[in-house]
Amino acid sequence: MKKSELEVLEGMRLFSSFSEEVAKEFFRLFRRRSLKKGEVLFHEGEEGDTFYILLSGDVSIEKQLDKEGKKLRKLAVLKKGDYFGEMAVLEGQPRFAQARAIAPAEVIELGRDGLMRFIDAHPREGAAMLIEIILVMLRRLRHTSDDLMAAHNFMEVLAKYNQRRC
Repeated sequence: MKKSELEVLEGMRLFSSFSEEVAKEFFRLFRRRSLKKGEVLFHEGEEGDTFYILLSGDVSIEKQLDKEGKKLRKLAVLKKGDYFGEMAVLEGQPRFAQARAIAPAEVIELGRDGLMRFIDAHPREGAAMLIEIILVMLRRLRHTSDDLMAAHNFMEVLAKYNQRRC
């Protein structure tokens, strides 16, 4: 792993409780992967047991709006240092959305088994990391709730407008 990439990882809140030795041990568990622009890393509905950290490039998280997967809604654009795939890893459920590179990207990936072995070996660091993951998931949930409320309010305004026209 390049020094600049290690600095990205070491600077993440996710790893703030790690000593240098523990961080090096943890980062050795990851596998590197390169993505071309437009390449899909995983599809919605696939079984997922891998967690990703974006080292460079941009990745779009997208939700299908139709059964064919031709209409997609962008949920988020992730940048260097962001992580994703944690829901499938923690839940053991199929992927909620797809991840697609919108620019050439480099990610590192870690499977559920490696993550759980690390947590077993380093419970203090593992607990701190899981708390940070939960906090990020809660922020994402709050953002989604805000979007839902905005859509609900728009629908109420539209309904009132339609009532006046009739």
